[in-house]
Amino acid sequence: MTFRDGLLKARGQLTFIAALAISTGIIIYLEALDTEAHIQGRVATELSRQRNAPATVSPAIEAAVRTNLQRSEEAYGADPDSPTTRAALLSTLSSAVQLGILRPEDGLTRAQRVVADMERRRGEPSTVVDAALGSAAVAFPSLQDRIAGLNASPRS
Repeated sequence: MTFRDGLLKARGQLTFIAALAISTGIIIYLEALDTEAHIQGRVATELSRQRNAPATVSPAIEAAVRTNLQRSEEAYGADPDSPTTRAALLSTLSSAVQLGILRPEDGLTRAQRVVADMERRRGEPSTVVDAALGSAAVAFPSLQDRIAGLNASPRS
């Protein structure tokens, strides 16, 4: 058997190895894109927080935001379908991130959970929720496209 005959007989295995190498390269490229997008979202959130945060915050305001954050988390846990609890949690998360009470990535994770719930369970339109979504869009720029989608269709 010559070398050429050997290559012809092994063409299936060679095709598989080539396809495996190409698909591995594509996967690595896509993972790099996903990681880059995640990092850009975190940087945008942090820049937004720094740009909008006041130089000093009174202890009374900080305590009020901490209390409201805890209360709104509890209320949302008890009734996640209520427009009022959704709006309260989004607004409080936005304030907590902008005041430096929550780390931006923690606030973003919590806000993503609320936005995902809103995308899954749409309700009646609500001006209270619309206002909270606007506040969240400023605090979490990486969520702006998803928030715009929620504002474009009926829900609460």
